[in-house]
Amino acid sequence: MKKRLLLFALLVTAFATSTLTAQSYLGVHSSNYGGIMNADLQPASIVDNRFVVDINLFSVNTSVWQNAKYFDTGNMPKWWAKSFKADEATASNSGGVVEGGSNPYNDWMLPDSTFYERNFFSLSNPGGKPRGMIFSNQIDILNFMFHINPKIAIGFSFKNRVNVSLTNVSPELLRLAETGLEDEDLWHIELEDNFLTLNTMAWNEYGINYAQVAYDKEEHFIKVGGRIKFLQGIAAGYMHTDAFRYELYNADTSYTLQGRFDYGYSKNFDQYLGNDNSNNTGGSSSLLGDMFKSNSKLGIGLDLGVVYEWRPDWEEYKYDMDGETNLWRRDKEKYKIRVGASVLDIGGMKFEKGGYSRDFTVDETNKLYDLTIFNGVSSLEEFDSVIVNNFDVDESDPGTFFMNLPTSASIQIDYHIWNDFYVNFTGIFSLTSKKNPHKVIVPHQFVLNPSYDYKWFGLSVPLSYNKYSGFKAGLGARLGPITIGFTDWNSLLATGKVRGTEFYMGLRVPILYGRPKDADADKVSDKKDECPEVPGVWAFRGCPDTDNDGIQDTEDECPTEPGLEIFNGCPDTDNDSIPDKDDKCPEVAGLKQFDGCPDTDGDGIQDQEDECPEEAGLAEFNGCPDTDGDGIPDFKDACPEVAGPTELDGCPDTDEDGILDYLDECPTEAGPRENNGCPWPDTDGDGILDKDDKCPYIAGPARNQGCPYEDTDGDGVIDLEDECPNTAGPVENKGCPVLEKEEEEILKTAFDNLEFLTGKSVIVEESKPSLIELAGLLKKKSEWKLQIAGHTDNVGKAQSNLVLSKKRAEAVRDFLVEQGIESDRMNVLYFGQTQPIDTNDTPEGRQRNRRVEMTIIFN
Repeated sequence: MKKRLLLFALLVTAFATSTLTAQSYLGVHSSNYGGIMNADLQPASIVDNRFVVDINLFSVNTSVWQNAKYFDTGNMPKWWAKSFKADEATASNSGGVVEGGSNPYNDWMLPDSTFYERNFFSLSNPGGKPRGMIFSNQIDILNFMFHINPKIAIGFSFKNRVNVSLTNVSPELLRLAETGLEDEDLWHIELEDNFLTLNTMAWNEYGINYAQVAYDKEEHFIKVGGRIKFLQGIAAGYMHTDAFRYELYNADTSYTLQGRFDYGYSKNFDQYLGNDNSNNTGGSSSLLGDMFKSNSKLGIGLDLGVVYEWRPDWEEYKYDMDGETNLWRRDKEKYKIRVGASVLDIGGMKFEKGGYSRDFTVDETNKLYDLTIFNGVSSLEEFDSVIVNNFDVDESDPGTFFMNLPTSASIQIDYHIWNDFYVNFTGIFSLTSKKNPHKVIVPHQFVLNPSYDYKWFGLSVPLSYNKYSGFKAGLGARLGPITIGFTDWNSLLATGKVRGTEFYMGLRVPILYGRPKDADADKVSDKKDECPEVPGVWAFRGCPDTDNDGIQDTEDECPTEPGLEIFNGCPDTDNDSIPDKDDKCPEVAGLKQFDGCPDTDGDGIQDQEDECPEEAGLAEFNGCPDTDGDGIPDFKDACPEVAGPTELDGCPDTDEDGILDYLDECPTEAGPRENNGCPWPDTDGDGILDKDDKCPYIAGPARNQGCPYEDTDGDGVIDLEDECPNTAGPVENKGCPVLEKEEEEILKTAFDNLEFLTGKSVIVEESKPSLIELAGLLKKKSEWKLQIAGHTDNVGKAQSNLVLSKKRAEAVRDFLVEQGIESDRMNVLYFGQTQPIDTNDTPEGRQRNRRVEMTIIFN
């Protein structure tokens, strides 16, 4: 009786279409050197990884796990291959007994049923959790990725994938299937197998992967990526139950049988099931040969991912090279913690249904129902006939079905322990619905993967768990271009209780980024450095420019001094267009005819030979001028603008009264020195010369020294004794008014602060504010006059000092005139060196003697 025909038929069909393929690569999927293989788990991983180019020439992974039964390897006499191989005696004795004694291999060569019973133990226990099986395979052929630039990477992939899943099978149903419904303990009990699903699909994927850096701010880094996949369906099949309830009366009769049942397969299976007019009877071998033939509509799939990296020590991985700054080391991982998230296998493809695909409903309750209708069924065609003739078949069922990819979500967490040691946690979560009959699945899985991860060698110990395999520990390795691994020690070493197996292998051509090589540490990489043994600069491809003047040393005539290109790298400090090496005055701009030395006054005599470099002069006077042409150079001429004899220091004395014209207020009339070269006047006309007149401006008798007997200003002091006869003042001040304290301070400050440039009559800027304040006071006191007297020390000729004292006194007068004070209110006196107030034997004394005194005159 074939009561399990449908279940076994679909399983056989699924395995018959299976071509080996890789799915998860546990131990490599989280490696920093997984390259394009990482993209299956995290599509963002291909950017900012350690590869210039990574080519996966070929890799394969297969896994099969189930939680219904286990194989106890403890009963095996030897390892896998030898345990199933009889010795010569056993091989010649089909009965399994060796003459002369027993053979340890004989027990393993018993008929299948005995072998099955002795060495497999059912895990199906009534009341336990649902059971299932997952089989997934994948082949990668010529997958590759490469960087367009440091922030963008592209990948391409071709994969052949197969997935078979049997899920939500109750332990009771498994037990009934094992016993051919002959388990009386499960009769007269209402059982349920809701959402029992058997699905299989084989397909090809042609993927384009794009990833780029989305955020790069020193210690925080984010990259994103996606893969679009063009799907070519090869074959698919499904079986699904909904609300499946049953109760057996005995092995041939049910008391309750209810549920919605959907089963189907892709149309291309018909030629192998004898349901079309094709003469092709090649069986599964032909089906495998048709793996590149599409039997579905073009499908679209999508993988999406994002990765965040925390880089607390980011500065250690930055460098400057080849004219670029702030570059990341592309040969190094920078993160301390990395977290990724991805959604994989979104999408699917549409198939046409085969001829024996059915959706039907059974609703038989509270009555005995004959199950012997399935007796004698030996093909899917016969099974389909039974279904159509005995159950309520949905005739409106469409002629196509859409098969979903095994959609899942994943999180990945990496921790960089130290040097090349890492630990990774990855969680994979299936996103397919139990209610969807048209899908293949991946189970929820959790992986903890400690690893040593070096660029040409990696070793990892993945510790993983899913509900079909249970906990398992494996080993993954990268050995240069070779990738190999398995996820369960038990299945490899034939130890413990085996519930399945998983292994992978592959061959790659990895081209890694190398460490930036810069032997001379000049921030120019060796491959671009034209002077690799001498530190240089990027502008000259690593050749030196010692003085940093933009001219490389081999072309620089002055390699240790910054210079100009027009002078082949030699400097021109004074910018006179004569390089310093040819310039006798390199710090002062000059002329070519003087080898770079200046002629400031343009008199044809270079400054270093010119005694008057700022005044155009004559060669006979070493460059000094003789303005008045009297044969005395100006710097020795007391009167440089008026010709005069040498004995009078170049000044004229027209009236020959012994007083130079410049100092003679009456240069054409001879007069005494006491009256500045003028004849004595009688200003008030009282017959007494002013020099002898006590009151030169008020007429008075000679007996009273030219002063009247009265008190002109009425201050109680007779004019004869009044030093200010026209201005009232107290007796104690000799008839002159007393200055207020503020007025005295202004006058004193102006006097104390007054200074001139050395040897000149030019008032320094610091002295002018106090003179301006004095001018303000004179404006308020319009009746006042000011007497300005110039004095010098005794350094130099007396005649020259006398001239200088006059010029300085006049300079003060002229400045006050500029401030608005009438010139006739000021009287200029000059005494040269004749009236010192301190010794001329010390610098301090001479400084005090060089002065201009200012006195208020009230009359």
